[in-house]
Amino acid sequence: MIERDFTGKSEDETISAALDLLKLKREQVTIKVENKGGFLGLGKKEVIVKISYDDDLSFANRSLMLVKELLERMDIEAKIYLMEEDDEKVLIDIDAKDDSAILIGKQGKTLEAIQTIVNVIMNKDYSVWTKVIIDTCGYRERRERSLKKIAQDAAKQVKRNKKSLLLEPMNPFERRIVHMTLKNVEQIDTISEGEGTIKRVKVLYQEEITEK
Repeated sequence: MIERDFTGKSEDETISAALDLLKLKREQVTIKVENKGGFLGLGKKEVIVKISYDDDLSFANRSLMLVKELLERMDIEAKIYLMEEDDEKVLIDIDAKDDSAILIGKQGKTLEAIQTIVNVIMNKDYSVWTKVIIDTCGYRERRERSLKKIAQDAAKQVKRNKKSLLLEPMNPFERRIVHMTLKNVEQIDTISEGEGTIKRVKVLYQEEITEK
């Protein structure tokens, strides 16, 4: 059994926000309300809501079960591990052994597709988004290092030639790495171009932008 405390201005508002964050329905939890928090002003005290629920109902555990189901449908045998969990993200690692290349797919597209499906299903109908990150065999870490080098090399080339450079098509995870890597590089800007989920990052020379 898991028990968590939430505080707010009113009972209904606090319970609603807590259930949205936990992604659970009212009938799945046990709720106990206390009015013993600190003062909010004008003599009113904050509400303390204690919510208890079974471990199996946790967002992380349900995410693990969904990943397991998807892999079974793909005929991929694997061990699935919960590596990290908080209110903003859940990190799941898949040990797929001989099937890791199939799981990753070309340029990580299969892994990204599985992650997208899991995120959409797990977060549907809730206003608070908890990101599920799925990795296997350290692929994302290796890909991140590769993308940082690609971004840095591109920035050097753009500075040298003073002309913009369009990089390979990337998913949102990959584009964010490029944007963040070059965010504080002098004389360099980046923008995403294209439609849909897969877009290309353009690395721009700032004087070129000014001239336009």
